[in-house]
Amino acid sequence: MGSGPGGHSNNFPAFAKPFSVTSNAKTHHSMQKITDIHQGDLLTFRAVDNKYKVLLCTSTCKVRSPQYFTFAALTYDSSDKPTITNILDYEFLGIGNTKNDYFKYSDIELNKMWTIHPETKPYYLGSYGLTIWRKDFMKFRENFEVIGNLKIVDNLDKNGNSSMNASGWTFLNQFFSGNYNLVLSNRGQKPFKLKSILVDEV
Repeated sequence: MGSGPGGHSNNFPAFAKPFSVTSNAKTHHSMQKITDIHQGDLLTFRAVDNKYKVLLCTSTCKVRSPQYFTFAALTYDSSDKPTITNILDYEFLGIGNTKNDYFKYSDIELNKMWTIHPETKPYYLGSYGLTIWRKDFMKFRENFEVIGNLKIVDNLDKNGNSSMNASGWTFLNQFFSGNYNLVLSNRGQKPFKLKSILVDEV
């Protein structure tokens, strides 16, 4: 699977407006401990293989208890700490062969997805969901750092076709230290460019 610089071309089409990127220094996550997570937050952690991994928050559930966060796995896997800039050259893992009449994307969002990934037209992109319960996350939050926030499309995980309970530090450590790309590939998931799901500013 391609996973960033050197693995594929980054010649993306030019869109009218730039997408929204917020660095860690400008967010509510500038303190050491994470107190909350929002859609679009990028969380990095170092697994037992001593490499940094990245999770993208695709949605949250805070209106009822128990509260939880849903994440997409990114293909970043490096001994170098990721930044909000270089992470844009990587991918998320999901599918591109579903069409949901309820969780729709706008025409602008679909056009961007299909321009970057024409092989998926007329279907929707969706992410494989990693669910972490808030009460569990707070127990091991010191292992994570939020490196920034991206404005992404709504319903990304809802347009995926599968998910797993990832609500444990031991599980996350072991899962991402192994060949998680192959594991998810065997579940029908593929890498899709992160830039294809970013929302352009209006």
